[in-house]
Amino acid sequence: MTQSLFPKITDIVPSFRLDNRLAIVTGGSGGLATVISKALLAQGASVALVDMIQERVDVSAEELAEWGSFNKIPLTTPEGVNKISSWQCNVADDAEVTKVFNEVNVKHEAVADLLIHTAGFCQNIDALDYPAKNAQNLVNVNLMGSLYCSQAIARNLVAVNKPGSLILIGSMSGVIVNDPQPQVAYNMSKAGVIHLVKSLACEWAKHGIRVNALSPGYIATPLTKQVLSGNDELKQTWESKVPMHRMADPKEFVGTILYLANSEASSYTTGENIMVDGGYQCW
Repeated sequence: MTQSLFPKITDIVPSFRLDNRLAIVTGGSGGLATVISKALLAQGASVALVDMIQERVDVSAEELAEWGSFNKIPLTTPEGVNKISSWQCNVADDAEVTKVFNEVNVKHEAVADLLIHTAGFCQNIDALDYPAKNAQNLVNVNLMGSLYCSQAIARNLVAVNKPGSLILIGSMSGVIVNDPQPQVAYNMSKAGVIHLVKSLACEWAKHGIRVNALSPGYIATPLTKQVLSGNDELKQTWESKVPMHRMADPKEFVGTILYLANSEASSYTTGENIMVDGGYQCW
């Protein structure tokens, strides 16, 4: 029997390497983005961290570089271009997003083909008392910001006929209603993100651009731990509603991100909302 009758391992088992990829990570100083950025760098990608506050994202970029150096991960491309950069940007401002994303491409001497959009926030305000300005601002950041970032990276990809992968962070709150905290604006914004993903996936499939959502449950990020500090009752309430009876560690989302990011592993996956919530939505 000849070797030609058997496919190679690489023809069956996909690689999760991201060499020669340029990723833009919004919300770049957040707990989830910090872990994801390390994974992207470890897999060979260049990473542009984007956040509202320049000083904060600069610190995140420095820490990422220190971590990469400690783990002997190359911090420059073969052409000598730095693989890590940090940028200030208000994702709710479409003109600013376009400007910054274009500058990222110039800085890295490449066209970004991977978006990890984690930027967003939540407010707990009763629906009867929710100020219109607060609700509008949240929707502008969480939902419209998702559209603006997707448009900015997709336009550049289409211009050079390059495929790409866009991963928007949704939430289990986009498909269920959290209890006991009131967060109507956040819930509706994340529901919008999930449907935005489906809409963009259908429109941009012809360009080779895949668009998917990762919807987490409760994550034990530094910010969440701070919110729950001294409130054991709320922590117990949250965890009691999760079949696994615990919150997620940020690193538990890395596998899903790498799957969606890699053009081999998830080549036929687009328009999907992958729930990683410990089973919360099942109860």
